[in-house]
Amino acid sequence: MADVIEIRFHGRGGQGAVVASELLAQAAFLDGKWPQSFPFFGVERRGAPVTAYARVDTGPIGIRTSITAPEVVVVLEPGLLRTQPVTDGLRPGGLLLVNSSHPVDELVLPVVGRRAAVDATRIAVAHGLGSPTLPIVNTAMLGALVRATGVVSMEALGRAIQGFVPARRAENLAAAEDGYQDVRVVEGALPFTPSVPRAVVATPPLPEGPMATESSERYHTADWRTLRPEIHLDRCTRCNFCWKLCPDDAFGFDSEGYPVLRAEYCKGCGICAVECPPHAIEMVEEA
Repeated sequence: MADVIEIRFHGRGGQGAVVASELLAQAAFLDGKWPQSFPFFGVERRGAPVTAYARVDTGPIGIRTSITAPEVVVVLEPGLLRTQPVTDGLRPGGLLLVNSSHPVDELVLPVVGRRAAVDATRIAVAHGLGSPTLPIVNTAMLGALVRATGVVSMEALGRAIQGFVPARRAENLAAAEDGYQDVRVVEGALPFTPSVPRAVVATPPLPEGPMATESSERYHTADWRTLRPEIHLDRCTRCNFCWKLCPDDAFGFDSEGYPVLRAEYCKGCGICAVECPPHAIEMVEEA
């Protein structure tokens, strides 16, 4: 009987969640297993929540649905634990792996079961992957995943990184090795055992018609934000370009006509900073 392992990745656009699922699939193939990976994009925007899926089996995989009851959930951005239902469907005895600098037994997590954490942000910054404000943490998380689950071998993951990562391969390989060494696991750290194969349940169809026609005032997409605009009023000419070009009406004005950020509507896209003629707006890391 085949032993399928289902893994769901949660991150933000730009962190490498989709590439992580693809690299895991490549590593599984190199290990002689049958892999499957695919992403789901709510919107294709830097900083927006992104979900990716991976299945690994010892035989052919006939399932083609999204993963709603994973054995493993990998969270690349810890802020998503507060704003997204990332642990929905996590199976009893499964594993939640989080990018966090906090001790894993101190994490306030919405699940009871095996938990693991690794400071993938620190590792990625140390190896120059991405930027300090948006590090690319996927390979560090994959190294931690290999150590915590054994779903693929570390040797196969290294070959996948060497063969399929388009740039900075040595740095990504080093990040994966650091993630493998630094991951902390609680709740027994038992060897990973796949669940019993289960019947396929069809995914409910999405509603017809436009799905993103309302503003962030209604949908509260401010929880996507990893960077926020900082307005330098000493350089502001009150040209109103920030207000005119903001896609989410995140700017108002004070009594003197200077722009005021309405942070609850801002998703951190950075259009205002790029288009500001006097460069009075700077994108800074979210506190």
